[in-house]
Amino acid sequence: MDLFDFKRTTWQIALSAVVTASGMFIFKLVKMRMIFYKLKKQGLQSDAFTLLSYDFKDSDNCFYVDLWPFSSPLIVVTSPELAMQACQEHDLPKPAILIPFFAPFAGGPNLFDMNGAEWKRSRALFNPGFSANIILESTPHIIDEAEVYVALLREHAKKGDTFSLDRLTCDYMMDLIGAITINTRLHSMTSHNALAAAMRSSIEWHCQDEELNPFKRWNPMRPLIEWSNGKAMDRYLSTELDKRYEDWRTNEPPTRAKSVMDIVIAAYMGERKGAAKLDPEFKKWATVQIRLFLFAGHDSTAATIVYSLNMLSKHPDALAKVRAELDDIFGEGIDSAAGVLRKHPEQINRLPYTTAVIKETLRLFPPASGMRGGLPGVFLRDKSGNKYPTEDINLWVVHGAVQRNPNYWPEPHKFLPEHWLVEPADMGISISI
Repeated sequence: MDLFDFKRTTWQIALSAVVTASGMFIFKLVKMRMIFYKLKKQGLQSDAFTLLSYDFKDSDNCFYVDLWPFSSPLIVVTSPELAMQACQEHDLPKPAILIPFFAPFAGGPNLFDMNGAEWKRSRALFNPGFSANIILESTPHIIDEAEVYVALLREHAKKGDTFSLDRLTCDYMMDLIGAITINTRLHSMTSHNALAAAMRSSIEWHCQDEELNPFKRWNPMRPLIEWSNGKAMDRYLSTELDKRYEDWRTNEPPTRAKSVMDIVIAAYMGERKGAAKLDPEFKKWATVQIRLFLFAGHDSTAATIVYSLNMLSKHPDALAKVRAELDDIFGEGIDSAAGVLRKHPEQINRLPYTTAVIKETLRLFPPASGMRGGLPGVFLRDKSGNKYPTEDINLWVVHGAVQRNPNYWPEPHKFLPEHWLVEPADMGISISI
């Protein structure tokens, strides 16, 4: 083949690729346009952006948002009834778009993007580790980390300096999740920890700027850094899991309360005694789930703590009630709670107003939302009998909209812990879910 023939062949291949890609794009474009053309003929709502979900006078159900080709088309769900239809009645699957989002953090199939039997098997193994009794047994772990967190807050208060409460609280939750899940102290609040540092690095590269920053999104170093972070997390967790397995295999009495992974290892390996090493497949699966817990758990809980403190700082009456309740249960000394809870962790359940503050914070500032994938023949139905087809469309259950819906919450945008201390009928509303 001479040079001319080679160039001609190369151009033919390139032209074929361009034609094929263009054809696929046009096919998808026509397909999406037809979907929304049919929806418009049915008279179903299609609005511009998610802030319109607060316009409950005209829509207390859901509306369509056409984001293609930048993203999949969405049904934005703002009604609790329709949310329950999507997540419980029809049990729609988690869509495939979640897989690439969680991949840098978890490193594989995880509880957030699994479906069906695979999800049920994984959830069944973890259920015992997150029971109420096990959480109470973990109270000493929680107190150990909380005392470090409080000490650091006091140092900042004495200095009067400006610092990131969110960053410190995220480190606190990272340490707490490490203690509860793998029975090890990470000390990321006070020193460098390879596991916590790798996770935070992946989050900063993946989530910051909502990925709209082109210099970060298309940076050739990004996939290399995410790969390196993943390897660092896997190495760290592999070592910790080997320690947990050795403790279980040799039946050494634990010096601390059992962690979540201690319980999961015992449940999974109970019929596999005698193996010198942990089952490699189980080890990989466990590593992925722990990475997920670190990612999803530390940021969401930290955000709730920060927003709770923010709300209490803006509502002195609520702050006074919280302090009075804590003094009543734990004594008036600011350091007395730790001693009481170490001896009687069940006392944490005697804080109805404090619990209401946390719930109200979560209502106003939910740390996440729900995403489900539509299916052929599955429709959401509102109170008026309208049918909303879900085929080829993802469903976004916007918790912030559902939980500020004035049809279910009086004064929905106000911070009122009393929302959780009365019956629905006493608030003058009727909840049918």
